[in-house]
Amino acid sequence: MSIEQKPTTDVIGTAPGSAPAIENEIVTYRAISAQAVVSLVCGVLAILSFAHWFFLGCAAAAIVLGILAERRITRFSDVLTGRGIAQAGIALGLTFGLAAITTDQVQGLIRVREATKFAKVYANVLKHGTLEDAAWYGEAPFRRQGKTPKELHEEMLKARVGPEMMDSKQELMKKLKEQVGTEGAELHFVKIENHGMEKMYPVATALFEVHQPTAKASVQDESYALIVLKGVTENHKTDWFVENIVFPYTPESYVPPAPKTDDGHGHSH
Repeated sequence: MSIEQKPTTDVIGTAPGSAPAIENEIVTYRAISAQAVVSLVCGVLAILSFAHWFFLGCAAAAIVLGILAERRITRFSDVLTGRGIAQAGIALGLTFGLAAITTDQVQGLIRVREATKFAKVYANVLKHGTLEDAAWYGEAPFRRQGKTPKELHEEMLKARVGPEMMDSKQELMKKLKEQVGTEGAELHFVKIENHGMEKMYPVATALFEVHQPTAKASVQDESYALIVLKGVTENHKTDWFVENIVFPYTPESYVPPAPKTDDGHGHSH
């Protein structure tokens, strides 16, 4: 009588010659894509795009690196992971990069519109107002608040604030006013030549064309003047003033001076 022998098994219940079940369940390790991680970091930094243009570069880097990371992960899916991280970096870069650009464009349009409006008002003052009126618009809002042009002029004479700067601007203001104040002379606003932000203050340069009739009625001597404007924004409202005057002026030739220390009210020393 033969005894039927059953196949033997190892200690964990697997048949001879087969791999242990635990070995079949081992998952292949996949590394997180370094590009995906960097993309996410750049995307987080892109939040600061509203504060400085430098961080727009971070937004662009987040998008580019995120796309490259996704492609690489797809190509080497057996060894790389992190698609979700790359997509998050792309999303942050697009969201904050485009938002910052759109916001800056809108603010630029508003800045040009407001500077144009002020420039035209100032041109009318130069043409029809007094020298004191013109000088009033040349002072920062906090200095002219609640004061008439005459009162401010008398205060400036007594205080003698910034004599060199005041004399230079006053002389150019007086010279330009004399040019446009004669009979037949005209002062035409041409355009806002440049605009932007200086620290936290909006700035703009307004180009004017000066038409000065000569002895011959059929001939006009045309020249240009540049009015440098600066604004102080409070409660979502910007008050502009004339920071400098360049006359005569060659269009597109203005080079801003080195930044000066500001007293916090839009007045430089």
